[in-house]
Formats: sequence, C-alpha cells, structure tokens
Amino acid sequence: MKLKGLIPPMVTPLNERRQLDSVGTKNMVKHLLDGGVDGIFLLGTSGEGPHLDYAVRVALVQTVCRLVKGRVPVLVGITETNLDAAVAFAKQCKAFGANGVVAAPPYYFQLSQEQCVAWYTELANRVPIPLVIYNMPAHTKTVLEPETIVQLAPHPNIVGMKDSSSIIALFNKFRVALAPFREKFSLFMGPDEAMGEAILLGADGGVCTGANLWPKAFAELYRAATEGNVEKVRELQAFTTSSSYDLYGLGQGQIGFLQAVKCALSEMGLIQNVLAAPFSPLEGQARKRVQRALRRLTPQSVTTIK
Repeated sequence: MKLKGLIPPMVTPLNERRQLDSVGTKNMVKHLLDGGVDGIFLLGTSGEGPHLDYAVRVALVQTVCRLVKGRVPVLVGITETNLDAAVAFAKQCKAFGANGVVAAPPYYFQLSQEQCVAWYTELANRVPIPLVIYNMPAHTKTVLEPETIVQLAPHPNIVGMKDSSSIIALFNKFRVALAPFREKFSLFMGPDEAMGEAILLGADGGVCTGANLWPKAFAELYRAATEGNVEKVRELQAFTTSSSYDLYGLGQGQIGFLQAVKCALSEMGLIQNVLAAPFSPLEGQARKRVQRALRRLTPQSVTTIK
C-alpha cells in the first residue's frame, strides 16, 4: 500500500529521569488518532531520535505499536552512522509491529551522491520492512539530489521520501523527477509552512511538526489540498504558517522549535516538559511567551476546523 496523508513526526514524551513517559505517550497517540492522522512517524527530528538511549527508543516503538493496534501505519526513524546498527533496530521495529522505517543519510562525514546511493541500496536490501528516505540537510550536511533519488526509487523496498530541505525549488525538482515512479513511491513535505502548497502540486502528504499540536488543522489542510480547495488551503496554511512563526522561534538554536513544541504540549496537558540531554526545557519568561502564543493560536485552530 502506498503511503499518503498526514503522518506527524511525533515527539518522544520523556519523564523527569529522561525515560519514556508512558502516560504522555498514551496521551499523544490518542491526541493524534483523534485528530485524524494517517500515520505516525517515531524517532525523527521532532522525536529526538539520535539523542535517545536505545532502551527509550525500543520502549517507544513497542508502546506506540501496541496503542495504535494497526489503525494507521507506524514508521520509525533508524538514522544511524553505522549500517549494522540501523539494520538491527529495523528488525526490532518489525517485530514490534512497525510498518516501515525512515532514514536520513548518516551524519558526521558529508557523503557524496554516489555514497548515498550505496548506503541506501545496502540499507534497503537488508531491512525487513519498507524504507523511506529522509532528506534533512540541516542536520546531516548531505543534500540528496533528485538524480540520486531517481536512482533509488526503482528499488522494491524503497517506498518514498520526506523532503525537509525547506527549498521549494528542490522539492519541485524531486516532484518532476519522480513522476515515473509515483504509483509506488510517495513524496512527503516536511516543513509546516509548505505542506498545503506541496500537496496541491502533487505531494502525497505532510510530515509536519505542528501536527503534534494541532492534528485536526493539519488533517483538514491535507484534505482541502487533495480536493483542490485552494481557498480552504489558503486559510489553513495561513494558520499553520503563523503557528510556526509565532511558536517555533521562542526557543534557542536548532533545538528551539522543539523546546517550544514540547513546552506547548505540556501546557496542553499532554506530555511533560522534558527534552533529551543535553537540552533544557523552556521555563520562566520563555514559558510565558509560549503560553501567550497558545492563547493567540488555539482559538483560531478551533474555529477554523469545522
């Protein structure tokens, strides 16, 4: 089955000991499923995957698969710098009931495009469930090129990609280059601000951080775009863009967006305000700014979705 729709990159709920928060995990899964999502992506950038102990990763995948009960696909991030480690974790994920795995290029050393093809080909040959490619150059230093994805798209176990380059021109190059493979290969937009536009142009869905907070709004945006309702897309995209603009910048550095999102989710009563080491949560005046942002944003999200 081809992947499509809204597949949020779920945050990883942690407790004060930075272990998995089982109550927060249950809350998030219910929140997302009630919001109408089409899948759940674990251990991506928003899930702090590379920063988590393997015991936490394993517990998260087991717990979410048990709670989802097959109602929507569960995808799991296996981004690693070591191929054997990625394959071993993928095998565990399949045993727990995951439906696919997602991998960005290995980080630390920047890869050539030829090395990317070799890495993904061996990974796809060895993992026991479908593989989605993750283009995330801000964190890997490697930009996947359209020609590289075209070489990988025919592989029977590579079923799609998420583009988080934030470069709409590059996304459109992917879209055009992948046209011959669209029956089996899914193309997802990552940044919240471009999801509606991307789906109108032919993307298969969105993997957007803001859907952790407002899954109903993002699900409605996806549906409006697939129906070609440009006015509704314009309205909802204005909300998802303003929510990103108002909230994500309240943290600091590359982790700032997630500091703000986890703080907001804790204000909603869904999770604890805890991040993986070495990152600290927003507190004090920063938390008050998140509270003010939520007061501005939440009424609009409620009145927009009908």
